[in-house]
Amino acid sequence: MNRKAPYVLLPLMLFTTWPAAAQAPANHLEGTWRLVAQRTIYPDTVIVTTNVPPSMKILNSTHFSWGYQSSSGEEVLAGGGRYTLVDDTLYTEYLEYHITEVLVGVALEFTANVVGDLWYHSGDFPSGFRLEEVWRRLE
Repeated sequence: MNRKAPYVLLPLMLFTTWPAAAQAPANHLEGTWRLVAQRTIYPDTVIVTTNVPPSMKILNSTHFSWGYQSSSGEEVLAGGGRYTLVDDTLYTEYLEYHITEVLVGVALEFTANVVGDLWYHSGDFPSGFRLEEVWRRLE
């Protein structure tokens, strides 16, 4: 039996499992999501969008970014910044950049409810409408 084997195998086991543990999600929202449905509620009307243009939201442990290309393909809309998640349900976006300049610097609070691979996301915007979205986790 080779007496050096334990000295070689132990460091290999430690270093091959370490990256996976270091990359474990910080919370249940971390990952990549695709928008599958959206409802915009104004005081006098409701707009339901089920055939949404490809829209992605990507979250790491501290920041998020979202974007989509318009249906004409002529422009890309985007926004992002820091976020917090409190008690797994209060999700707040702190917009550091956004296609709508008046939203830069704004904190938007949403409820977050994840069921299976769906994230139900809803909150009120300062301009007077409520946004309700459903995002599907991508693998």
